[in-house]
Amino acid sequence: MVLKCILGSVGHFVFFGLLVGMMIPGYLIYFVFRPFIKDPLRFFQNGSALSYRLFYLLVPRIVLKAEVLEDMPKGAIYVSTHQSILDFPAFAMFVKDYLIFANVNLGKYPLVQKITHAVGVRYIKGRSLSEVSQIQKELEKHLERGKNVIYFPEGTRHTGDKLLPFKRGAFNLAMKKNVPIVPIIIEGAYKFLPRKAWCFRTSKREKIYLKMLSPIYPKDFKSEADMKIYTQNLMQRWKDELCDLS
Repeated sequence: MVLKCILGSVGHFVFFGLLVGMMIPGYLIYFVFRPFIKDPLRFFQNGSALSYRLFYLLVPRIVLKAEVLEDMPKGAIYVSTHQSILDFPAFAMFVKDYLIFANVNLGKYPLVQKITHAVGVRYIKGRSLSEVSQIQKELEKHLERGKNVIYFPEGTRHTGDKLLPFKRGAFNLAMKKNVPIVPIIIEGAYKFLPRKAWCFRTSKREKIYLKMLSPIYPKDFKSEADMKIYTQNLMQRWKDELCDLS
């Protein structure tokens, strides 16, 4: 069982190994050329996106089938379903200039915290109210600059066929800043690395499906609650379709 877990976790180690391995030279390059790098967030996100592409190349049993918008909105809130930590590298290859609002506590892992902060993760679990308020302001300013914000509206990774009830944060922010919501449905990542698992659960060649839907605009809804319900129902319908494929 232990040997099977170790062998099954190769993809997991490749993922984190690439992320850390790319970030170390990335930091060195950044500090050497810092005066010439105008956008550190974009610099580190480009490096991490490269590591994600390498990950999918080096772990051929994971086949990513992605369908994204040809004209992806800027200054938008992207909301994604969430089954696995593999969801993040799937959409982060396509969404650019983002900050991601994450309901996790990374404070007890200083190295992980530093790396994830550099690539745009803003975690709130374990933070004080004043710290969370500062993160909210940062997200708002990011949108005002025409850049993107990413939410997992379920608040955690789900299991099974049904999405968890959506939190209101992304929709409140969309209404407040009058920016579109762009839904992303990811299905199949749980087959490899579900919630609370450290071993890849399958050695079979499997597909992860990613479907990006058309933007949803606040002006079409009377309230954030209506927008939230509509978005969840829409994403559930597409999730059901992708479940049939996976």
